[in-house]
Amino acid sequence: MSVLEDPRLRPYRDLQGRIAKPDPDRFLDRFIVEGALAVERLLATRGPAAQALGVAALEVESVVCTPSQRARLALPAALPVIELSKPQLSELAGFAFHRGVLACARRPAAQRELDPETLARLRGRERVTIVVAEGLADPRNLGALVRNVAAFSADLLIADARGADLYSRLAIRASVGNVFRVPCLVSDALPSTIVALARELCAKIIAATPEPTAALVHQFEPPAKQILLVGNEGAGLSPELLACADHRVRIPVADGSDSLNVAAATAVLLFALSARS
Repeated sequence: MSVLEDPRLRPYRDLQGRIAKPDPDRFLDRFIVEGALAVERLLATRGPAAQALGVAALEVESVVCTPSQRARLALPAALPVIELSKPQLSELAGFAFHRGVLACARRPAAQRELDPETLARLRGRERVTIVVAEGLADPRNLGALVRNVAAFSADLLIADARGADLYSRLAIRASVGNVFRVPCLVSDALPSTIVALARELCAKIIAATPEPTAALVHQFEPPAKQILLVGNEGAGLSPELLACADHRVRIPVADGSDSLNVAAATAVLLFALSARS
């Protein structure tokens, strides 16, 4: 039997084709991570530092890598590891794959509320910033947004279960594995989740919108505890989420220009809201 016929490799086959033609029977409860840095960050979710931040401990099922990457990575002894050459990895993945390592992990279930430990941790902080991403369609936008959340040390990301998959290969790649360093909640009931969280934390809800009546973000005085809402690339925030907001802010852009990409906008908003908070 060829090494590529190993049944443990089934979740890794034809990753490129799976984007266009998902196979839910094969891949519903797992996700794939590519690249050494992202895999290291995935494995670190089971460590004490990640647990102290409230990052979910994820179950890693297996790793597929080249011999040189296996020598480089600090892989748990009990973790199943399958060694392949670079050409074999490309054949397995279905595209020219040069990163040398892939991992397969179990995806966490969608939740409507935070676990008690994370909630208590946020209650005890003087300042809190939470980012909510509603209905983002492009996983690369979602991943870039996660990277920004990590860069500005936001305390929590809440992603919409109806939007792009936070644990898709493209989102993880765009986040450079930061999805495993930021406490994340995937909610299938955003309005009730956000309202309950704001009440628990005594936080203010801030909606990002291009509406001309919204406050300019650089002139807005951020509250100590804030929940920032950003919306879909085309439609923006839904009326249901806008109705939850205590404040509305906008980024000033040149007349006649398109709105900023949602990930770029989130970076600007986080900078403005954290610089004076």
